[in-house]
Amino acid sequence: MSIRVMSWNVDGTFPPAGSSAAVNAKVEWLDSLEQLPDILLFQEVNPNQRELWHELLLETLGYTALTDTIEWARDLANSNGHITAVREDWRLSENRFGRDSTGTPVELDTLDTAFPEKILITDIELPQATIEVLNIRAVPGSSWGVEKIIILEQVYEWMTTTGEKPRILAGDFNAPNTELADGQAIPFGYEKEAEIRNRWVSAELNLLKGIGHIGLIDAFRAVHGYGDIDQVDLSWDRTKRFDHLFMSEEFGLNDCRYLSEGYDYSDHAPIVAEFEI
Repeated sequence: MSIRVMSWNVDGTFPPAGSSAAVNAKVEWLDSLEQLPDILLFQEVNPNQRELWHELLLETLGYTALTDTIEWARDLANSNGHITAVREDWRLSENRFGRDSTGTPVELDTLDTAFPEKILITDIELPQATIEVLNIRAVPGSSWGVEKIIILEQVYEWMTTTGEKPRILAGDFNAPNTELADGQAIPFGYEKEAEIRNRWVSAELNLLKGIGHIGLIDAFRAVHGYGDIDQVDLSWDRTKRFDHLFMSEEFGLNDCRYLSEGYDYSDHAPIVAEFEI
């Protein structure tokens, strides 16, 4: 069974009231693609456009089920939330609880963050397996300081505590600062003050480089390897690779790429992966 998954920061924060014209343009572009994603992960969805997004995804594009954290963002007076949607007749359920290796219940909210809506975890039940999908966005550290690394820490703790399973982790990590040709990721933490530097570096590198032991691979790197990154392969404002997609190594990964045409509709290019399960 072949599955296509897309993760995209749709840049819905500005203008603050949102733009119905911009939402419609994004959906028209998605509809023009040769193949729509089977699993769609959006970040930075403006709460004021929630109903329009629901209508267009379900009625225009034919997605069968979706869930979001947009109301949560609205209740917290935060600027945006996430959407996760599926096109097939699969059961999609939000999940903020799991179990560790001993069977003990684990709750996602183990760390206190001002932006809990930036972590949307869903279980997608396919005929062959249930996939856990983490749709995340780390808020910019330049604006929100330690809140960025709290989100990264919370995601890492969730995955390492609940253990290896069929899983997709994708979204806007707002990291790293840069990548070297040999594969090293240079985190923003190296630029931070001494008292927070080590924690910041660890939070970024744990997700970018430290989840192989729970069976996850960087889909883009698995396909393209290392070396200098072409300009078109950078996912944020054509300057940095902030948007990532990790998946279980047991999946048969066929392809992973950034769609640079997405820059016409957002300051982020969506990342798309195709795999077999």
